[in-house]
Amino acid sequence: MVLVAARFLYFEAENKRNFLIVDMFVAWIVFSLIRGIFMAENYWDYKSLVERIFDLLIIVVVYVASNKERLQSILSFFVKYVLPFSLILAIYQGAFMSRGMFLFPISFLILFVPGLKIHWKLILIFITLIVFFDGIATGTRSFIFKFGVPVILLLLYYTRFFIAFDKIVKNTHLVLIVAPWLLFVLGVFGIFNVFKIDEYLKIDYVAETTTAEGVVKTQEITEDSRTFIYTEVLQSAKKYNYWILGRSPARGNETVAFADFFEEISGRNERYKNEANVPNIFTWMGIIGVLLYFLVFLKASMLAIYRSNNIYSKLLGLFVAARWAYAWVEDPSGFGMNDFTIWFMIGACLSESFRKMNNVEVKLWARGIFESRYVKYMKYLKKDFHENYAQIKSIQF
Repeated sequence: MVLVAARFLYFEAENKRNFLIVDMFVAWIVFSLIRGIFMAENYWDYKSLVERIFDLLIIVVVYVASNKERLQSILSFFVKYVLPFSLILAIYQGAFMSRGMFLFPISFLILFVPGLKIHWKLILIFITLIVFFDGIATGTRSFIFKFGVPVILLLLYYTRFFIAFDKIVKNTHLVLIVAPWLLFVLGVFGIFNVFKIDEYLKIDYVAETTTAEGVVKTQEITEDSRTFIYTEVLQSAKKYNYWILGRSPARGNETVAFADFFEEISGRNERYKNEANVPNIFTWMGIIGVLLYFLVFLKASMLAIYRSNNIYSKLLGLFVAARWAYAWVEDPSGFGMNDFTIWFMIGACLSESFRKMNNVEVKLWARGIFESRYVKYMKYLKKDFHENYAQIKSIQF
């Protein structure tokens, strides 16, 4: 019912063509989940299937996010209620690390900093830098990436008049889209393993972390913790021959590294979910699932970069492409703020109404997230001052 409501009640008809690939991916997810009912063999399989329903069908928020007014109101709710709670929780716990999961929408909102009032600029930048440096201090690569990339994109924005902005954006987009496939092939054939970059460059970075029990541990940020995942996933697919359709969301890949742990729990050396999302998608939904997942990111990022009327969409498209690349390293699907943020961004990229806005309109839209008077102001202009609104619409990037 939630899927139907999101698809038909909040969906803008003008986005129908852009969402064809999303519809196909959602259909494949539903097919895979139904298939999982027949693939499940025990309690743990059914438990995994139920968890995957939430993890995978969170994609439905992309339909709601394609409506820029709905997206604005959702982000406004986050700023007014979720953000203060997250900050209080972070301060109370004494660190941003595990609490940072509530702050992921900030990595989206930070892209609109140039159009915001000074106090909101400072607040967003402050939170971003705190989470980023906390990630460095604790060795949390996910925070370093997710909050570091938007900062780089902001630097790109502020230097756009001194560089070949469009060329850099398009070339970077191409690299982010193609590089994961290329690196995967090189890794499979044993030519170059990007996860062992510390061996090639002889670099190392060690961070100290303190556990909840007060134990200080060291963690290498450049440590290879992904090669074994790809090895186990591919070997499992070869053994059971589920390359095309996957093993269904009810099942996982056989594991050697965690064999003892999972055999004790479920009686099988089967790992239901890994730290990297692309291997998960492959195990659950096969090559078809991975290709559809890829095409969603490709379509969204290309529309944002090549068919938009504002610079914010271009930056957002580049960030979406970066999240695609990062899905090969981390970002496992889950029912949480991280995935909500990803699909919010993709929804905005696929939205005709969002991409049609010029820089001034996006600026007013972004301010409306933090102050409702800007929402009222835009409605006022549209309703009673058509000439003034037409002037805003005529401003070109």
